[in-house]
Amino acid sequence: MDFAKHASSFGPAADLYDRTRPRYPQEALRWALGDDSRAIVDLGAGTGILTRQLSELGHRVIAVEPDDEMRRRIGGDARSGSATSIPVEDASQDAVTAGQAYHWFAGADAHTEIARVLRPGGLFVPIWNVRDESEPWVAELSDVFDGHRARSVIDERHLGPDQFGPAFAPAELRLFHWSTPHTADSLVDLIRSRSYYLVSDADTRAALERQVRELAERTFEPGEQFALPYVTYTYRAKKL
Repeated sequence: MDFAKHASSFGPAADLYDRTRPRYPQEALRWALGDDSRAIVDLGAGTGILTRQLSELGHRVIAVEPDDEMRRRIGGDARSGSATSIPVEDASQDAVTAGQAYHWFAGADAHTEIARVLRPGGLFVPIWNVRDESEPWVAELSDVFDGHRARSVIDERHLGPDQFGPAFAPAELRLFHWSTPHTADSLVDLIRSRSYYLVSDADTRAALERQVRELAERTFEPGEQFALPYVTYTYRAKKL
């Protein structure tokens, strides 16, 4: 897989991405960050899905996103930057979050930069919404969504406690089960927001859309709204 090509593929589909990608359970964010207002960098912020949720919970958020098209949709304090070049001062943040993003920048250089901007005791919180494949039809959906490309080197379901390097205490993990409503049409839109789809040719895109629609129509009644179950993997690591 051309990792850089996939990582930079989302800009042209920014509106679709923002409309179709799921939000995060509030209880996951409260577990990770507590209820007090914090200064937070939302790293790899995309279109600001997590950024907006953090702001709604009363946090003071700086969104950092390298893609211009994605960043324009964030609103608020949105800055150009990356995991190895975060445009904030040393030890200025209470937390750094990464929603659906850490696997694009995992590595020692990013860990060092994240630690630089955190105050002592500050938190690094990478979080992912992962489809709950204990449902047979969801496992089949994942074969369509992910079966055509190699997984990233990071498996968000199995990060070790020392994943984030020597500047951080061992990471804690908590899982949150929930679901989001879909129809066959919105499920097709969801695959249209995926990096593999975005970098594929027209024939491959058509085949992916057809497979998703056929699965939905085989599993549910025509026009039926159904729940797509997720498990939100929420990690919390404290800077030493």
